[in-house]
Amino acid sequence: MTGSNSGVPENGAAADRDLPVDRAFACADCGRRWYYDRRRCPDCDRSAADAASVRLETGAVVATTTVETTPPDVRAPNHLALVRFDEVQLIAQAADADLSPGDRVRFDGSHRLRDGRDRTDPRLVAVEES
Repeated sequence: MTGSNSGVPENGAAADRDLPVDRAFACADCGRRWYYDRRRCPDCDRSAADAASVRLETGAVVATTTVETTPPDVRAPNHLALVRFDEVQLIAQAADADLSPGDRVRFDGSHRLRDGRDRTDPRLVAVEES
């Protein structure tokens, strides 16, 4: 079984290692989650080749920045946010500059970072509080 539009196993081995930006790795033994590819689980030392991919649901913004000077094929301004999803922390593109530290966010949409690139990824958007 694959995750929605990702082609990555929802609970199987993360063999592709090129996960969409809205997913993290989860250790098959201890459950520890991490974002960037690594060889072993940082807690139990099990091979990361056995890790499953898990979807990152909602997180909290830690910090934001806007990059005005980007490579020629990357949009400018490029809004970025440092976000904590429980034990996983990462930097990702934000849909706009309206995010502030403490805001709740999730990944949404299908956007192309670079001109001419086939792959699209979601960007961070604010979670509407009800």
